[in-house]
Amino acid sequence: MTRARPSARRRRWPSALRVIAVVVVTLLLAAGITAIWLHWYPGRGRFSTALTAGVPIAVAGTAVALVVALVARRWILAGIGVVVVSAGVWTQVPLWVAHTAPTGQRITLVQSNIKLGAGDVDTVARIVADHDATVVTLNEVTPDAAARIEASSLRTLMPHRYVVPGTGGVGSAILSRYPLRDTTLLDGYALNSLRATVELPGLGDTVVYAMHPIPPYPYDSARWVGEMQRIRTELHAQRGARVLVGGDFNATWDHRQFRDLLRDGYTDATETAGGRWLPTYPADEWYGPVIGIDHVVSRGFVATDVHSADVARSDHRALVATLAVG
Repeated sequence: MTRARPSARRRRWPSALRVIAVVVVTLLLAAGITAIWLHWYPGRGRFSTALTAGVPIAVAGTAVALVVALVARRWILAGIGVVVVSAGVWTQVPLWVAHTAPTGQRITLVQSNIKLGAGDVDTVARIVADHDATVVTLNEVTPDAAARIEASSLRTLMPHRYVVPGTGGVGSAILSRYPLRDTTLLDGYALNSLRATVELPGLGDTVVYAMHPIPPYPYDSARWVGEMQRIRTELHAQRGARVLVGGDFNATWDHRQFRDLLRDGYTDATETAGGRWLPTYPADEWYGPVIGIDHVVSRGFVATDVHSADVARSDHRALVATLAVG
């Protein structure tokens, strides 16, 4: 018996699917290669800094590309995919592997950007109470938000406060369970960045910062580059001191300018706690936060846990970092 030949239409489908697979894999791998380059390249323009925020998404896309290449039996592309996936994963591994936690005294820092003062400070107060926080750093504190802080339970939970409000996103604050001194509004920043010293029981003096460099978009990205360099200079000038930094850095782990801060003993809480990919912004969109631009950075401490928490009416999720004395 002679088999009927498949129709021309049926013969074309496998070939068409292979072409589609090759195109999809090629595009995803090209995006992954670009992402790996952006992770290491200190981008200074609006376009490059914006693309760098999406590096983890592009790295995840390379894994999809590898699977598609294997299923389609495109072996050359699959081989390239193995290399690109491996290189991409290498850029993200530090966020997934926790450092060995010391057994010393622990403290908790809460960082929250409250979106032009609109964020619910009572929600922040509940987060602070639930985690027995020691220090709180806030960004975008307006005069109205400052008044609400004074009227909330934060007033008793955090009896020592250094608040420098401002219009729009300018204001910042440091709140503490213990007395603050040497409070300073740092020069050279478009948005308020603050410094204070707190004497933590059993630890002595610790320098605390609430940082908020200007966003690279829609503003001049050169200002963001300059402020990130200014932060690096400021932090590294604190020779030998224990330091806690909370802030909206308008930078992700993949921005070279942020990782350049992590020298001279400074570490990022998400990295040392193995917090993985921890997006915080934009929290008020239907698709949820997709980039992690809020950070807790420290020296003399090792983060043992870090997670995010919703703050009503804010476009940022708060960060809650538990840190052990290193």
